[in-house]
Amino acid sequence: MTLSRETLEEWAKMPGSFLLSWTKGVLQDALREAERLDACEYEIFLQGSYANLTHISGTSDVDLVILMKLPLEEDIEALDAIGRANFHARYEETSYGWEEFREDVLATLRKRLYVKEGTKCIDIRHWDSLLRVPADILPAIEYRRYQSFYLPGMEKYEEGVFFRASNGTAIVNFPKQHLRNGRRKDKATRNLFKPVIRVLKNARNHLIDEESLKAVDAPSYFLECLLYNVPNDKFGTSLHGAVQGAVAWLEQQFDSANFAGFCCQNGVVDLFGPGPDQWDKKTAKDIIKKLSGLCCYRSV
Repeated sequence: MTLSRETLEEWAKMPGSFLLSWTKGVLQDALREAERLDACEYEIFLQGSYANLTHISGTSDVDLVILMKLPLEEDIEALDAIGRANFHARYEETSYGWEEFREDVLATLRKRLYVKEGTKCIDIRHWDSLLRVPADILPAIEYRRYQSFYLPGMEKYEEGVFFRASNGTAIVNFPKQHLRNGRRKDKATRNLFKPVIRVLKNARNHLIDEESLKAVDAPSYFLECLLYNVPNDKFGTSLHGAVQGAVAWLEQQFDSANFAGFCCQNGVVDLFGPGPDQWDKKTAKDIIKKLSGLCCYRSV
């Protein structure tokens, strides 16, 4: 089966981002009641497909991060002796970390909302409504991957978010870099990058409905990252050419096992590897083959 141009155009459309400000407001109101959080500096921001404008109809909940700024988790392996000394002189150990922050956030949300804990996020619902508050909440603390630390105020690092899955696995993400790079890529491809992502997400869902693909094998995040590695000129000048050009290029790379240098959209983490935020090459190749067979449109 192949798809018509009309289907591709429909799949490329972005549905409305409803209830985003309301959802964030519900969360902010709940956190104001947390006395223990009064002493914490934290920010709330959107991540995921809604933030990146790559969401499609029927997608999962809005993803909101509650990020505590200090204390932080750090990687100082790249620092020399002076840099490490500067770091330890500037920041001190504390007994309040991610686990304590997450428990305080959970306790506060439970006072006003129905809370369901997932493997990574917290799903929230209203007590007095059958309708879900469309949000998954991720309590996290700031993570810094240091490159240099000459003096306080002269620190160079990649800023990310740190949290643990329910099995204790430490996970580091870089959502702000992901968002920034996606915007740049979309502009560089004449605003075709994000519509192509939406097309492939809808195509993936179609294959899942046909039971020719398992949802667990094709997370939206990794599809976005795959397309981020496609050279800008392969997107051409039209939606239909962009879909075919991007998928054909990816298929060629996998056929020749030429995916050295593939990175996540954040530009920090390699796309393929054993880490919790990395993907399997064989799984990605199988998915690209199936998407290629589906997304080669036919004339009608």
